[in-house]
Amino acid sequence: MDSELERILATGQEGSSILARGLGFLHLVAASSGASVKELSERAGLPLATTYRIVNQLREAGFVVEYDGRIRAGAAMAPASTEGPHLVDYARPALIRAARATGITAVLTVRVHTLALCLDVVPAGSSGAPAFRIGATRTLYAGASATPLLAFAAPAVVSNVLASGIKRYTAATPTAEALPAKLADIRQRGYDLSHGEIQPQWTALGLPVFDRGSVFCCLSLTAPSAQFTDVDRLLGTLHEAAEHLTKHLPASSDGLPWNATDPTETGD
Repeated sequence: MDSELERILATGQEGSSILARGLGFLHLVAASSGASVKELSERAGLPLATTYRIVNQLREAGFVVEYDGRIRAGAAMAPASTEGPHLVDYARPALIRAARATGITAVLTVRVHTLALCLDVVPAGSSGAPAFRIGATRTLYAGASATPLLAFAAPAVVSNVLASGIKRYTAATPTAEALPAKLADIRQRGYDLSHGEIQPQWTALGLPVFDRGSVFCCLSLTAPSAQFTDVDRLLGTLHEAAEHLTKHLPASSDGLPWNATDPTETGD
């Protein structure tokens, strides 16, 4: 049992032991993002059936999400500010411009702990169901709508993603051994172009968007691979969209409240 969990549980001696146990479980979820229910059960010292009930309740309340059998912190553990416009309001015009200029679906994603969260989608054409839905989460290690967010995250976040395990969705999904080199390539090029890493015969082009030296979101285009006939032109359109977005961000904002704080990302 880690020292922080012991400290949290000890608060139940002078208050509510039920609340202390719940707070301790939330701490474990945040600190062990990507753990299985069984692993959380062992770390919390709780029966497996009890742990399943707690996870289900936290999932319904939005405090955790389950992805590929792994439990990760949800958006409710790092809520966005409710004051003033949200990132979606600033980015929507840029997404519309990109979708209209290219005829390809434009997507806005942010990183929430060790997952990519889709905040907005502007469909274009009738090329089939979009790979992303608003409010959906996805792994960070595959697909150019997500990988730029991981490439520019703190090294501890990358380590946490690798420790959670890599699922191969297709033959093109990066392996754990190949992922570090892929992320280094994204940092060098400044964007990612993925082919069939999540869905066969689909391509995505993703561009990280910076504010004050930090990546706070990713703008991407995703469609069947046959539509990606001029990558340079599409990349130029994404750069224009990113410039439009950053130009209209509030200059006085103290940090970016729509991005979650990840307790695993401190340090180098």
